[in-house]
Amino acid sequence: MMKQSIKQRTDSLIALSAVVNQFIDVKRATIRRGKPETDGEHTLHLQMLAVAYATQYHPELDAGLVAMYALVHDFVEVYAGDVNSLGVSDVVMAKKQADESAALERLQEEFCDSWPEFINLVVGYELLETPESRFVKTFDKCDPGFSHLASGGQALINLGIVTRDDYIRQCEVVKERMRQYSDEFPDVLLIREEIQHRIADKMFGIAV
Repeated sequence: MMKQSIKQRTDSLIALSAVVNQFIDVKRATIRRGKPETDGEHTLHLQMLAVAYATQYHPELDAGLVAMYALVHDFVEVYAGDVNSLGVSDVVMAKKQADESAALERLQEEFCDSWPEFINLVVGYELLETPESRFVKTFDKCDPGFSHLASGGQALINLGIVTRDDYIRQCEVVKERMRQYSDEFPDVLLIREEIQHRIADKMFGIAV
């Protein structure tokens, strides 16, 4: 790989750049400043918060690895697209997983020869075999809450959520799906819960 000419390296970077640009523009269900959030915006936001939190409260984690996993955590969405996980059926979630697996295979086919370490990072995150990858996956389920809180729950309204009980119930369904990777980070789950209650208070009034 090191023997590649500068021209070959540049060609490889141009090919990767095209896919990265496509990824950055993928639209999400969440709303940021009155318009759909992009994967690029979400990725940077998650990476900043996850690294800040990990270095402060989980010094046992490799902060560099947390940062790298946060950077690539949604990269399969460049081909699979973003699928909202709130209020969707198990059938939709199964299709999401299948689409993301197919997207990962496509990325491997396209870039494993030119950028093997980068693709290995994407694969490593998807396998969730390290505490850093599981931390990022868990923190990722907190991140939409910050957008919902800032927008007054606009995306949730767009999804047809009209009562506090419905919102909390749907959040609990997602929490159950998270158990396979999130249980070692109970503090992050508590933060997710706190954000959800603040969102519910903002949307539906203070609970009594």
